[in-house]
Amino acid sequence: MGQEIIKEEYTMGLKGLLTRTVNFLGGGEEEEFETDGYGYETEADDKEVQKPSQTRNVSLGATGIGRSGYVSRREEPLKMVVVEPEVFEDSKVIVDHLRARTPVIINFEATEQKIKERVNDYVSGATYAVDGRIRSVGKNILVCVPENIEIDNSKPDFKVSKLNWSAPDVQDPQ
Repeated sequence: MGQEIIKEEYTMGLKGLLTRTVNFLGGGEEEEFETDGYGYETEADDKEVQKPSQTRNVSLGATGIGRSGYVSRREEPLKMVVVEPEVFEDSKVIVDHLRARTPVIINFEATEQKIKERVNDYVSGATYAVDGRIRSVGKNILVCVPENIEIDNSKPDFKVSKLNWSAPDVQDPQ
């Protein structure tokens, strides 16, 4: 009889630990757990069932743990933003996207030289501050990515003009 009580308290302790872990990871609602049928309610159990007053968002990267315990892929697609800065204040928009872990393509084609230099300096410093990376991918075009995205430019000397896009000669069957 004494071992059954200890076993039941151990099981309820695991339930509480699992409940706190799920709540910490942002699981939200609690799941019902099956017991051996020997369950009893105590004041301690009532306290464990209460939801925490503060919520905490935990970033799980590209994957998340679902309610079933299996790892699932992120539902929303990765978004990339293209910004064509016209004034220095547009650099704040770029940095806000980087802080939100969104990759940004900066097109300086229509930007004045003085504004281009200021935006480039500001964004370069902010990219460094968030452990991101910045690369030039063309004349007046930069790619800024947060720390969770790699840039593969193993062929930096690649030129589109090297491609042969002309259609092959096709004989008319008539």
